[in-house]
Amino acid sequence: MTTLCPHCGWPDDQPFLVVSRHATGLGLTVWVRCACGSVQVREVGPAGARIVSRGRPALGPPSGQNCPG
Repeated sequence: MTTLCPHCGWPDDQPFLVVSRHATGLGLTVWVRCACGSVQVREVGPAGARIVSRGRPALGPPSGQNCPG
């Protein structure tokens, strides 16, 4: 995989954080978070990995929460 996150340019082949992995009949479904906060769903099988869905990064902290500091 040689693509970049369209939101921040982080390399897709270097996941910032693996959120979860689930075995399927065809391999793995892997949820990863990018450095910018967007979430990807990947299918990983014998042919390699492919991104099947990608979200957008959050605009700010959830409503009612403040950043420390």
